[in-house]
Amino acid sequence: MTTERPQLKSTDGLKLEAELTIPEDPRASLVFCHPHPQMGGTMNAPLVIAVTEELVAARWAVLRFNFRGIGESEGEPSTGVEEVADAEAAVAFMRRRFPDLPVAIAGWSFGAAVATRVASHDDHLAALVAIAPAIKAKPGITDGLPPADEVDLRVPALVLCAVNDELVDIDDGRAWAEVAGTEFLALEGANHFFWAKYDKLAAAVIEFLEAEV
Repeated sequence: MTTERPQLKSTDGLKLEAELTIPEDPRASLVFCHPHPQMGGTMNAPLVIAVTEELVAARWAVLRFNFRGIGESEGEPSTGVEEVADAEAAVAFMRRRFPDLPVAIAGWSFGAAVATRVASHDDHLAALVAIAPAIKAKPGITDGLPPADEVDLRVPALVLCAVNDELVDIDDGRAWAEVAGTEFLALEGANHFFWAKYDKLAAAVIEFLEAEV
C-alpha cells in the first residue's frame, strides 16, 4: 500500500488538498466525498477513514479530498452545488492516474449529495454510493439532492441510509431512491454517524461495488 498527496484543481480553478491510498494491485478506483464542510466535515472524518481502509484492503484505490475552503483547499465553502466542481476534479484526476481502471464515486451526507450530482451527468462512472445523503435542501446549509423525478442516473447507484438516522429521514431516502430508480439499503441499528457500525457499513458498500464493478 502506498499513499500520495496530489494537489487537485477544481474545474473552476481552485487548488484542493487530497490524499490517495493505493493497494499493491488495485482492481478499481473510487473518489470519496466528505460530510458537511461547515459542520466539521473533512476528508479525515473517522467514517471516511474507516471505510477507505476497508476499500483499500479490498483492492480499491481511494482518493479523499477536502472541498473548497476546508483544510488546505482554496476558496470558500458553499452549500453543495459549487462543490460539484471539486468532486469533478477528483474524478478527472483518478481517470488520469488510473487510465485502465473503472472509477466510482461515493460520499457521506453532504458529500453524498455532491457525489450524486456528479454521477447524474457523468455516465462513465462505474458506480455511485450515497451514504445517508442530505436529501432535502436547507437554505444556507445544503442544496440537498437533485429532485428524484428530474435526476438522470445512468450508472449503478445505491442509496444507503441508517434506520436510526436523526438528521436524514429514512423514509425520504427510500422514496427518493424509488423514484430515481436506484438501489436502496437500510442499515439496522445505525444512526447518521454509523457509530459502532463502520464494519457493517464498509461491508455493504464493498458488496454493492464489487457486484457492479
